[in-house]
Amino acid sequence: MLYRWRTASTNLKLGLVLLSIALVLFVVGFSSSFWVKRDLPNVTNYRDTYGLWAHNKCEEPRGCHEDSINSVYLENRSWTGWFRLTQAVACLGLICMVVALLILLLYFFVSSCKQRKALYAIILFTFLSVLFIVIGIAVFGGKMEQMGYSVGWSMGLAIAGVVLAFFAGIMEVLELR
Repeated sequence: MLYRWRTASTNLKLGLVLLSIALVLFVVGFSSSFWVKRDLPNVTNYRDTYGLWAHNKCEEPRGCHEDSINSVYLENRSWTGWFRLTQAVACLGLICMVVALLILLLYFFVSSCKQRKALYAIILFTFLSVLFIVIGIAVFGGKMEQMGYSVGWSMGLAIAGVVLAFFAGIMEVLELR
């Protein structure tokens, strides 16, 4: 196994490392509830944050509470369409990134999988993950910005993950040469 690592090209090694880091960053960002935040300057100790799956609200004197984002919650705010779209494309992006990483690991360490078709599949799934995640971030960020929210650290991690996945895809394309 170590022999295969040593004989692999630098582009492919870099692609594997970048895609692995991208997946970790995106999973942390995807699962946390700080994609966007809003602080009200005229209210002390107030913070309102949203993620793809939960909403947190902190205010004095009541403290903080978390609501899961379900169909009733979305319907009460008339957010059903765009919010569900964001959740769906983010999930598709996550699935594509996991599939790309699994095929890349097989390509790396299983000699029978070291075919050009596998490399094409890796590239396809990597760039599909980038496309889906960018669509989700754009829709979510655009809608929430209209409501006075700003980017939170979770979305920042998701953005960093998608940028690294894009660079991993470029490294995979360079492997085709």
